[in-house]
Amino acid sequence: MNRKDEEEFEKLIARLRDDPRTQEMKKYIQHGAVTTYDHCMDVARMAFVLNRRLRVGAAEEDVVAAGFLHDYYLYDWHVHGDRLHGYHHPKIAAENAARDFGLSPDAAKAIESHMWPLTLFHAPSSRVAWVVTLADKICSAKETLFKRSAG
Repeated sequence: MNRKDEEEFEKLIARLRDDPRTQEMKKYIQHGAVTTYDHCMDVARMAFVLNRRLRVGAAEEDVVAAGFLHDYYLYDWHVHGDRLHGYHHPKIAAENAARDFGLSPDAAKAIESHMWPLTLFHAPSSRVAWVVTLADKICSAKETLFKRSAG
């Protein structure tokens, strides 16, 4: 990102990034050695960049909020005991995010649909949802392939 983009991203992410509730995501591992917090920050940043570079035209505040809160489920999915976590967590994250941060309907729906095509009947239905879903796939692949834990 150029300096102007970085400054605009920082303005959009600051409220969520600094909130003690989102800081809880630092306690949980998402992929490899990457925390849920870091993964969500990467997705928010990637979604912001994709939205601008591809000229998607989605509302930037919603893109950043949905990108950052898309995995706001607040538990360690590796030990939670839910073998179907991939199917269940989008709804949990959307409910938690809406409760704690008062999301727009577009942002909430983007969170609910970010696991598509795994969640076949919850396909992205807005520009926000499509850009967040794509950003999540890109970041997840990168984390899974290149940031494995040493252990």
